[in-house]
Amino acid sequence: MGELLTTAEAAHRLGVKVATLYAYVSRGQLLSHPATDGRGSRFDAAEVDALAGRGRSGRRPVGAVETVRSALTSIDGDRLRYRGHDAVELSRGHSFEAVARLLWSGTATPGPFAGDAELSRQARVVLDALPAGCRLPDRLRVAVSVVGALGGALGGALGGALSSPEVVLGSVLGALAPGPSVGEGLAAAAGAPGVRLDAPLVLLADHGLAVSTVAARVAASARAPLTSVLSAALGAADGPLHAGAVSGAHRFLADALGGSLVVEPGVRPPGFGHVVHATSDPRAEELLATVLTAWPTAPVAEVLPAVLERVVRVHGAGAFPNVDLGLAAFTHAHGLPGEVGELLFEVARCAGWMAHALEEYAAPALRFRVRGLHRE
Repeated sequence: MGELLTTAEAAHRLGVKVATLYAYVSRGQLLSHPATDGRGSRFDAAEVDALAGRGRSGRRPVGAVETVRSALTSIDGDRLRYRGHDAVELSRGHSFEAVARLLWSGTATPGPFAGDAELSRQARVVLDALPAGCRLPDRLRVAVSVVGALGGALGGALGGALSSPEVVLGSVLGALAPGPSVGEGLAAAAGAPGVRLDAPLVLLADHGLAVSTVAARVAASARAPLTSVLSAALGAADGPLHAGAVSGAHRFLADALGGSLVVEPGVRPPGFGHVVHATSDPRAEELLATVLTAWPTAPVAEVLPAVLERVVRVHGAGAFPNVDLGLAAFTHAHGLPGEVGELLFEVARCAGWMAHALEEYAAPALRFRVRGLHRE
C-alpha cells in the first residue's frame, strides 16, 4: 500500500460527501483501512484515484495540482486538528499567539507577537485618515496593504523582517488593534474591552483548503510576499459566502431576537450546514456551548434552542449550526455588530493563510494552473 488518505481527503479527491465515500466502501468499490492511531479510516490514494478516473470516464483534472498535501490541518470524522492537536482542546487552554506559532513552526509558544513598532505607527496614520464609518474588516485590508507597501519601500532589514509571519501580523495588528495581546487589542478595537476572544480566534485559525486558503497558496506559489498573500486571501474571503456569511448569520439571529424568525423550506438560513463537515461543526458546538453556559441570561442564549430546533425541523439534520452561527451568537451575547464576527474570522485566518504560504514556498513554484477551454 502506498500513500494513505484520510476520510476527508479521499472524499475531497473523489468530489463526494463522506457519506457517499462510505457508500462506495459498502458496495465494495473501495477498500477502507483502519488508521494506525485508531482515529478513523484510511484509503489507498492509488485506489481512490482509480475510482475517480472511472467516474470521470478516465479523464484526469486539467489543473496542474489536484490535491495539496499539507501537514497543517486535518478534518476527519468532523474533528478538526492543527498539526495533530484537537482545535477545540487548544481553544480551551492556549492563546491565539501560541496556536498561530503552532501552525507556523510546530511549537505552541506563548507570548505577544514581535511586530515592528515604527511600521505599525506609520500604518496607523493611514488608518486614522479613513472615514469614521469604515468597517473593521475593511480597515484590516487597508492595514495589510499599507504594511506591505511601507515594508517594501523601506527595504533593508525591515523588508527582510516581513518574511516572518509573526512580524507581519504583529505589525498589522499593532496598527489596527494595539494591545498587550491579539485578543485584548481586538476586544478594545471592537468596543468591548475585557471580552476574552482567544477561543474564537483559535477555533478559526485554519480550516484546510477553503477558497481563501487556496487563494493564499496560489499567491505564494508565485512567490508573492506574505502581505500580498494576505491581501489575496482577504479578497477571496470578502463577500457573503465566506467571511461575510458571519454577518448574514448575525442578521438572522437579530431577526429571531426581534420576534420575526422566518425559516422557509428550500431556503436554508445562513449559519447552517457545511460542505466539509458531515454531521456537526465542532467549532460551532464549542462557541454555542460557551454562549449557553457562560451567558445563559443573554437574550440570544434564550432564543437559540428554539432557533436550532426550528431550522432542523424544517431542513433536516444536515442543517446543523456551523461556525458562522457560532460567531454570530458569540458577538450577539456581547452586544457586538456582525462586522466584529467578520473581523475575528479574518484576523484568525491570517495565521492559517500564512502557514499555508510557508508550506507553499517550499513547493515547486507556479504549480497552480487550470486549462481553460474556449467556448463560442
